[in-house]
Amino acid sequence: MRILITGHQGFIGSSLWERLKDKHTLYGIDIKSGDDIREADLPEVDLVIHLAARAGVRESVKDPKKYWETNVEGSKRIIEHYKDTRILAASSSSVYESYLNPYSATKYIMEQIPHNNICYMRFHTVYNDSARTGMFFDKLFKGTVEYITEHERDFIHLEDMLDALEILIMNPNVKGIFDIGTGRTVKMSDICPKLPIKTDTPRERQRTCANTDFMLDNCGWTAEIKVEDFLEEHFESIRNYYNG
Repeated sequence: MRILITGHQGFIGSSLWERLKDKHTLYGIDIKSGDDIREADLPEVDLVIHLAARAGVRESVKDPKKYWETNVEGSKRIIEHYKDTRILAASSSSVYESYLNPYSATKYIMEQIPHNNICYMRFHTVYNDSARTGMFFDKLFKGTVEYITEHERDFIHLEDMLDALEILIMNPNVKGIFDIGTGRTVKMSDICPKLPIKTDTPRERQRTCANTDFMLDNCGWTAEIKVEDFLEEHFESIRNYYNG
């Protein structure tokens, strides 16, 4: 297949590219190489995997305009241009409380862009041992976590996420809006019990937990990796923070 991956140099996109590069003909658009999805040339392809976005709750509060331009206007251009092409588009678990911050709002609005053959995939918290800069697990491995929150999160390992994407690629009749996560939650305070707890987080969801029924019923997919096992495996790297 000829596949366009937007955001192909990002945390998820770069790993997906490595997975697919020997199986398909790939095209990439990424702001890191100077290609903005609002202006870049768009190749003729058989499938679009739209991962490009501005992410992060706190940064969206500081500059909501940039989030609108990329997450809404940029996505609108991609989705409308490929009106006759199947699209897998990355959304977010944050849309369940889209009023909390501009990032969540832009992802929710993106989901309202009509298309007759699209998957809006509500990703939950993706992690691995080399997570995107600024994410919790990135700080955990760098030893720069300063505090913890009372949040509960559905953590899905990057490899499980990539498995889900590959299965969706091979199931062309699947479409709709659905979660991709584990269906299990972990308390942040259980990961780093030694750290002080910050309670003033009004713009963030208190609890996220994926509904796994859609992916199980339509694709036979469930996540395999438990975050507790991952933490135990990497205990020595993070033991100053994690007191398991």
